[in-house]
Amino acid sequence: METPKEYYYTYYSYEEWGRGYFGSRKCYCLPEEDTKYLGSSKDKTFNPKYKIILKDDYATREEAYADEIILQEHYKVVENPHFANRAYQTTTKFCYIHDFEYMSNFGKTQGKINFENGVGIHALTPEQKSECGKLGGKKSSQKNKKLGIGIYAITPEQRIENCKKGGKKGTKRCKELGVGFYGITPEQRVENAKKGGYAAVKIINSQRWECCETGYISTAAGVVSYQKGKKIDTSKTNRRKIS
Repeated sequence: METPKEYYYTYYSYEEWGRGYFGSRKCYCLPEEDTKYLGSSKDKTFNPKYKIILKDDYATREEAYADEIILQEHYKVVENPHFANRAYQTTTKFCYIHDFEYMSNFGKTQGKINFENGVGIHALTPEQKSECGKLGGKKSSQKNKKLGIGIYAITPEQRIENCKKGGKKGTKRCKELGVGFYGITPEQRVENAKKGGYAAVKIINSQRWECCETGYISTAAGVVSYQKGKKIDTSKTNRRKIS
């Protein structure tokens, strides 16, 4: 029995109203025919409707992984709330960042929404906030933690959930007002997504990488292909970005 031919490609899938996902894929049909597959995001709230194939001429799975890693790191997909990626691809496994790091980065963009929702520090009375201000810096943080008030009054899981609720409320408000992303037509959204895909491909092709063992220079996928042909370790740590 003939073994089915394997194809490898990188892709960007996205929702009609915004969030996206970068990934790579192995399939046994032509990539453009792999229409039912829209990503492997573990985020159950992510509901992509469209997919753009960024590149489909990889000879090996490792080459596709190499470009997937470039895109995910360039766009900081785990920290960036626009993306549904929950972990960074490392060719051998997914790398998850610590919840505190995620909250630190994501929280910077959620301050205004948290204020509107009355969550986190905004759940305190004016008197409590004034007292916290007087304590200041490290002492304030230690005091809040000891008293179990402000952000310390809720669990890490609750903080994440509050951020999600705040994001949903902000999205709903923008949709009602027809501003931002919701101020453009569906056709314009599709066109913008395509332009984003072209930009991603440009990033992949413009970067130059070097094999740490031999000094061979090419794209990330090109270096991986070279290393595999020379039976050199193809792990991420055995190549470095030079431009």
